[in-house]
Amino acid sequence: MRKSGFVLCLLVASFCSLCALAGEEPEAPDAPASQDRFRLKAEIKVNVRNSAFEEVRVKFPFPPEMIPPGQDGVYERTTARGSSFELSNLALIGEADLTPDIAGLVRIHILDLYNRNPTSSDDRVSVREAWIRFGKRAESLEGSPGSNFYAIIGKAPRFSRQPLRRLESYGLWGTALGRFEQLQLQVGGSIGRNLYWRAHVANGNPLFMRDPNALAGDNGTPERAPGNIDPVYESGFPILYDAKASEVNLSGNVEGGAGLGFRWLREGSRDGADVMGWYFKRKLADEVPIRGSFYEGDLDLLKGAGIPLPFRGNDKEEYGINVEARAGGLHAFVQYVRQDIANLGRRGYETEVGYRFKLNGLVALGDTPVLYWIEPAFRYSTIDNRFRPPSNFVAPSMGWDWRKYDIGLRVGIVSGVDITAEYARHDMILLAKTLHPDEMLVTLRAGF
Repeated sequence: MRKSGFVLCLLVASFCSLCALAGEEPEAPDAPASQDRFRLKAEIKVNVRNSAFEEVRVKFPFPPEMIPPGQDGVYERTTARGSSFELSNLALIGEADLTPDIAGLVRIHILDLYNRNPTSSDDRVSVREAWIRFGKRAESLEGSPGSNFYAIIGKAPRFSRQPLRRLESYGLWGTALGRFEQLQLQVGGSIGRNLYWRAHVANGNPLFMRDPNALAGDNGTPERAPGNIDPVYESGFPILYDAKASEVNLSGNVEGGAGLGFRWLREGSRDGADVMGWYFKRKLADEVPIRGSFYEGDLDLLKGAGIPLPFRGNDKEEYGINVEARAGGLHAFVQYVRQDIANLGRRGYETEVGYRFKLNGLVALGDTPVLYWIEPAFRYSTIDNRFRPPSNFVAPSMGWDWRKYDIGLRVGIVSGVDITAEYARHDMILLAKTLHPDEMLVTLRAGF
């Protein structure tokens, strides 16, 4: 752990030194974007991670060839216990403003360690976003001059997703819903200055499972095939979530969604509040292939290898409300969710609060100002399941109630370089006890 921390500090110093040697004054963190029509950017993330160890024996009747050699059974375990130093992602981003009313974006992730699922066998390179927008879209807490209309075509985020996370990790609902982009046609607009609407028709991302900590874990990987049990990572404690789309399949898998919102902004400032209600619905497919896993998504996952969850039908729907507010350096986001997955009900909420203190280059490294802002943040999220899985279900953690507390500190070092230190406290609530697979995560992010 000490060695990892030293390497991370060395990387921070190296980035700062490069900026100093370049002799360039960094932009303020909120400086306006470049006016170039085409822009190419890159982002790199390196991490120190420390994960507390927990395990729960699974009561599913696994045959002997599915039990790892030398063990007395199959366990759900912390994905990768202890400390690790990891290069988690390299992103290449292309942005284009073709005209004042036509824009596009392509975002390619390389490695993307913390989004791969299964972690060891999923694709190392993925196109996270690729879309073109016609018309102008006013974002959350961004004023609209009047009525307008826009359309987005391609792979883009769900409109209900939290616009900006203050921490690098995800909350429980940030993991479960809308974590990954969807192939979609999204339309929307503003009605006057305050009222706005959203709607989409999308390729529904497959329902699958992952641990809500940094690493998703390995489930159904080639190293877990019967008679060849030697996993690279443990399973983690997976919850149900919407995974990455692996293919375009619109037969019975089309998702429809709509939202209506109201925003208020104080005249002459960025302070204000934004409230949006939303609803999504689709049909679950009988089975959906998951790249890198012999498990399949949607209804096949709920069937649980012969001992199913108590599901009924194939409708998947969720509705909720987002509330976002900003006052000076204070920013808050709250999301409440109710979800029904083939009659398996879940509900809960997620709230995140952060405050940015501007330092305006508090110290200098050579001729370069360093330390532009510091932002403490806190997030609390809950999932309450309204169903009880069989005691011998193959992945019992899918039915556990859950509380997650995230506390962290983000520091803007120079323009485009920041570091985030955070700690996640978990309450996994089993019938007889509560477990705590807690995690510490430090992330150095540099954008160019």
